[in-house]
Amino acid sequence: MDADLESFCNMLAEAERAGGKVLHELSGVARSYDLKETLRKIEHDEGYWAGELAAYVRRSGGTPSAATGDFVEKVRSVADFNGKLDLLNKGQRWVVRKIEERLPRTTDERLRGFLIAMARSHRYNIALVDDALRLDPANGRGPAEPEAAG
Repeated sequence: MDADLESFCNMLAEAERAGGKVLHELSGVARSYDLKETLRKIEHDEGYWAGELAAYVRRSGGTPSAATGDFVEKVRSVADFNGKLDLLNKGQRWVVRKIEERLPRTTDERLRGFLIAMARSHRYNIALVDDALRLDPANGRGPAEPEAAG
């Protein structure tokens, strides 16, 4: 496997693991049942894509990374729940952008189809979170922050 392609796939897999971890944390504190379910669905997608990327690297003779990207800490550093969702979507858009940058150089048709499907899934999930942010009745911006503990 080409070292550049292996690095690219591992970078995306690490980002997906980080996204999954962030989504798990956010779904645990979201107040709305619908938002919890939306975040859990997106978390599932992140795990799927990370696993498929690792499998592709392994099948191609490379070494899949087991690391998780540093995105988790970036999101944790944001105090506002809506801000965390905004940052989550920035991360999702970053993944789409990286895929779009790579596609013109992707000659493996199986990988190309996979990346196109991954980008499509991310665009759909971005729209789900954008809708949640837009439809918040509490503040006009997004799902209300979780209630403070204590």
